[in-house]
Amino acid sequence: MAPEELGHLAHLRRARDLMDREYARPLDVAALARAALMSTAHFSRQFRATYGETPYAHPMTRRVERAKALLRRGDLSVTEVSVAVGCSSLGSFSARFTQLVGETPSPYLASNHGALASVPGRVARDLTRPSRRPSRIGERAGRWFPSVGGMNLTLARCFVQVHDPDLALAFYRDALGLELRNDVAREGFRWITVGGTSQPGVEIVLTNYLCGSPADGDALAALVAKGALNGVHFHTDDLDAAFEKVRASGTEIVQEPTEQPWGTRDCAVRDPSGNLVRIDQPPAA
Repeated sequence: MAPEELGHLAHLRRARDLMDREYARPLDVAALARAALMSTAHFSRQFRATYGETPYAHPMTRRVERAKALLRRGDLSVTEVSVAVGCSSLGSFSARFTQLVGETPSPYLASNHGALASVPGRVARDLTRPSRRPSRIGERAGRWFPSVGGMNLTLARCFVQVHDPDLALAFYRDALGLELRNDVAREGFRWITVGGTSQPGVEIVLTNYLCGSPADGDALAALVAKGALNGVHFHTDDLDAAFEKVRASGTEIVQEPTEQPWGTRDCAVRDPSGNLVRIDQPPAA
């Protein structure tokens, strides 16, 4: 995929990240289009082609997503949730909620969400993201594979796809503070191994290698550039200090430190390729 095409997707991704961050505020599509270096009409067409919904519909989808998390928590009324997610009209909020979720907010509030009790908050949010496709949460919940006796597996390494290994190294080593453990190059490809000093047995491999066709490479590059893939999640004991260090490096900020409905406090940034990186500070025991 040509660099200008990746750049085009990155502009759209930043506009979407801004909408996700400012979902509770009035939407200014013309300003978003200018930031993406496009006309308003072209921006709207390209955004819909890339993300499957218009820039006018996307913030409301995010509001409903946030509302579902707040309603599952159970300590706010439907009206309070509507205000919390930035909806000035309870009627329009309820109508959009019903359209995306398939039921009105009140029955959703009263429902038993026990199937998600053991699911991490961030995963529960992704599982319950508003969609017109039928939910299969009930089928997933409690469906476990039997344990294989005699096995004791631990995580050794995971892989993160990047488009520029040098930029990735600067981000993960210099901005995030991970240590460099290995750097192997061959025939234009790189495998850079980094990790946290407190976890010597766990590694992240940053690579631009893909075992597939050139078309597969273009498809993956597009997914990364438009922000469709999840990246690595980190824990820290001091979220504010970690965030300020990362921001000082010039990293692309997606979300400043925020209290989440599921009990944690986290922030989100993008690595130079567009992978989402989250840092959270678990609640005190």
